[in-house]
Amino acid sequence: YAKYVNSCVGITVDIVSTNIFGQTVTGAAAGSGFVITEDGYILTNYHVIDGANSIKVTFDDGKEYTATYVGGEEKNDIAVIKVSRTNQSRRTTSAFNHLCLVGTADIRPGDPVYAIGNPLGELTFTFTGGYVSAKDRSVTMSDGTVMNMLQTDTAINSGNSGGPLFNEYGQVIGIVSA
Repeated sequence: YAKYVNSCVGITVDIVSTNIFGQTVTGAAAGSGFVITEDGYILTNYHVIDGANSIKVTFDDGKEYTATYVGGEEKNDIAVIKVSRTNQSRRTTSAFNHLCLVGTADIRPGDPVYAIGNPLGELTFTFTGGYVSAKDRSVTMSDGTVMNMLQTDTAINSGNSGGPLFNEYGQVIGIVSA
């Protein structure tokens, strides 16, 4: 946990929509993400940032950054956002700690896994653990899309979406989404 929490982020978005009376309303949503490059690219779920008017990213040290949407794919529920921390007076950029992504070919049911996330949008940087329950589990999403997922008994709550799922070596093997 201590080695990798500084690469995990809480994500808060403002969403502007129109209600049934034609009025513009602003709402907020929360999720999780993690840094994948030292220059500030962050991986999360598409549904975390979908419809966002603004995206704020908070690190475990309390520092908050405005993120920009880089790209994503709704069908696979994946998105990339970007933050930077540039010192304008010195025109230098300091690097972010980032996580290592690996494949799941060697993952087996019974392997230990861990998640760091932002459950309920309030319990930031919560650590939970469990085991892989199944691999290549077909899950039908609310829009009818079928996705193959790892199934785990790790405690996952609303707001954990977009956070990393680690193997026992601290490598990211998946993204929490459901």
